[in-house]
Amino acid sequence: MLPIVFYDGADKWTAETNFLNKTELSDVFEKYIPMFEYELVDLSKYGERDIASFGNTLSLIMIIDKIRTPDGISILSKLPDDYIEELKQNIPPHLNKLLADVITVFLTRIDVPVDEIEKVTKHLYDRRIQEMFAHIDNYSVQETRREAKAEGKTEGMIEVAKKLLKSGDSIEKVCKVTGLSRKVVEGLRDAN
Repeated sequence: MLPIVFYDGADKWTAETNFLNKTELSDVFEKYIPMFEYELVDLSKYGERDIASFGNTLSLIMIIDKIRTPDGISILSKLPDDYIEELKQNIPPHLNKLLADVITVFLTRIDVPVDEIEKVTKHLYDRRIQEMFAHIDNYSVQETRREAKAEGKTEGMIEVAKKLLKSGDSIEKVCKVTGLSRKVVEGLRDAN
């Protein structure tokens, strides 16, 4: 067994790598504490292509872990085609759930909505890895937030329009106050 620590932090690694030295009261219980050191692998020294050269499930996890911002998602679309094909062939079915969970955690970290994450992981289970990455690459957190905000405003204005119409205000006034089109306001009036 070879204990390895894959470190992906922004700062330099400063923690002890000797297990005995990390253990509280090691001088008292030294006889009972396993003595070994972790092998440190500083992932900041490796680019995505370097990590992709491993060609296995762990490499995909390490690459996805490098995504720190929504803009970082674009690294997935730049992975070599042969790497994607190798992943498609070699990810054991029993690791799909683990990989889906890891992807969910990392994408949640950058505020990707749950429904988008579910689409991505479905591609994983269907072994459509390239489509999974394409779906992620086309996703924009900022655009989704803008759309949700606009949709929320529209829904709010529709409620205001309904109240104004109920109180007898004219269609012109409701359009002016809410910013909704005449067609929308007339539709709301006719629905009541």
